[in-house]
Order: sequence, then C-alpha cells, then structure tokens
Amino acid sequence: MVVIQLREAKRVVRWLFCLLALRPCLHAESRWFIESGGITWSVERGQAHQDHIELSGRKVSLILTYGVREDGSPVLSRHIVFPGFRTIPNDTHASLSYEFGQDAEPRIFIDGLPVAKEVVTNVHLRGLITINSVLGNRSEVALTRAIFPSIDKPLVIEKFTFSNRSARRIKVELENTQKIVRTNPARGLTGEYDISSRVVEEQPKEIGAGESASFTLAFSARQAQEQPLRVETDLEEQARRERVEGFLSKLQLDTPDPVLNTAFAFAKIRTAESIYQTKGGLMHSPGGGAYYAAI
Repeated sequence: MVVIQLREAKRVVRWLFCLLALRPCLHAESRWFIESGGITWSVERGQAHQDHIELSGRKVSLILTYGVREDGSPVLSRHIVFPGFRTIPNDTHASLSYEFGQDAEPRIFIDGLPVAKEVVTNVHLRGLITINSVLGNRSEVALTRAIFPSIDKPLVIEKFTFSNRSARRIKVELENTQKIVRTNPARGLTGEYDISSRVVEEQPKEIGAGESASFTLAFSARQAQEQPLRVETDLEEQARRERVEGFLSKLQLDTPDPVLNTAFAFAKIRTAESIYQTKGGLMHSPGGGAYYAAI
C-alpha cells in the first residue's frame, strides 16, 4: 500500500512539473481565470478558439474537444474510449473507442421551432466541463451543458439544462436523436459491441418564467446481447462531483501563488481519475487516447 501511494505521489509531482514548465505562458494567456476552485473562460465574440481535456471513470474515458467559432457558436467533439471492451489484438492500445462529432448532437426546439442561433458565454473546468450559452436572437433562454464521465459505468453524460429568462411559458424539446454503431464481432475480444448516443428524455417540457428543465444526451457501450444501460443523470452527476471533491480535499498545496495551487489541484484530479477497472483489478494508465488498462 505504501509503495502504491508513493507511486501515485510521484505521478502527481510529474504532472505538476509539466504544468510548471508552462508557468511563464500562464502570465501571457489571459483567456482563463481562476474561479470557484476551477478555471473559467469568459468568451468574447469574434475570438475563435478550441482546446481539449480528458476526463475518466473506471470504465470510460472522454477526450472532449471544445471551443467556439467566430460567431460564438459552440464546437464539440467527443473521443470516447471504453477500456473494458477489448479489441483484437488485445494489447496496450486494444480499447474500444469512437468519435462523436457535432452530428451526434440533437437539434433544440423552442415552441416548436428549431434553434438557429447559440452563443457561448463561458466555459468552466473543475472535474466536470460546464459550458454556458444563450439561445435565439433575444437570448431569452439560457443553456448550461454539464459534461462528465460516469465513475463506474461505460457511460458519458451530457446534461442540458434550459433556463427560461423570458416572462412567458415556453416549450423546450431536445430532438430524439439516436446513433448506434455495432462493431464487427471478429474485431472484438468478446464478440460484438454496441456503441450508442441517445437522448434519454425525449418528451418536450414546458418551462415557466424563471424556471429550468433538464435533458440528457448519453454516450455508452455494451456487449451487443446486453440491455442498454439505465441512465440516472442526477445520481451520476452527484457521484462525479463527490469523487472530484474527494480528490481535491486531500493532499492540498497551499502557496501564495493561486495559479500554482490550481495547477497542482488539476494534476491531482487527472492522476487520481485515470485508474481503470480490469479483469485483474484496478490499473493506473496514462490515457491520451492510446494507453488504457494494459501494460
């Protein structure tokens, strides 16, 4: 146990040194600022930008590419890896994976009409990715996307929360978009796999003035003969937030430099979350889209 703890501590230190190497760039980079224990990017119109980050659970890893175009509209692409579903040859790189782009996103309807304009206002990172935007020409509806991996299932959740900022009731619908990919059984160590994206709550919801309502877009994988996962978004989100808080509450770095403290906290989250469930038990893996649950 002591040896494992020392190895984990060394990995945190390595991540920290990588971040420290970028320390001079942080002074020049004004895009992000520290807020609520995480970092926030307040988006300015006309400044297109993209970045990516990896978040993991024991049975899934998400590399999310996010950003905005010059008109403020969002850019999202999700490279999702399922380390527990092995492919052939069963080596270090043999994890089932799939890329879900903009085409995986369902259309948004307000009062029966598709939303043609979405402008991102800010992005926040703190173990979950939160993207805030406004919809329509009059910005009467605000949208918050919370994107995170399940802590113990082959599942990634994108939670859409709509807030009605107008003085009237509105009806919001997330179009029932589904995508299912069934892999060739010859390429899977245990046969066919199903990879899917689907809207969990497909019925329109009426939202009163000042009220909010949520929908879920779920990305998951399973053996082809298994039943689809039951998705309980609020419980999954609570579990993810509690896991992140658990990481952040231990081994804290307290220096006069808030950037250094935050860099340490982020390195700690990444180090602690990238542990995957295997047949032989838990295994720490670098991730990065290529190295999962194998030596």
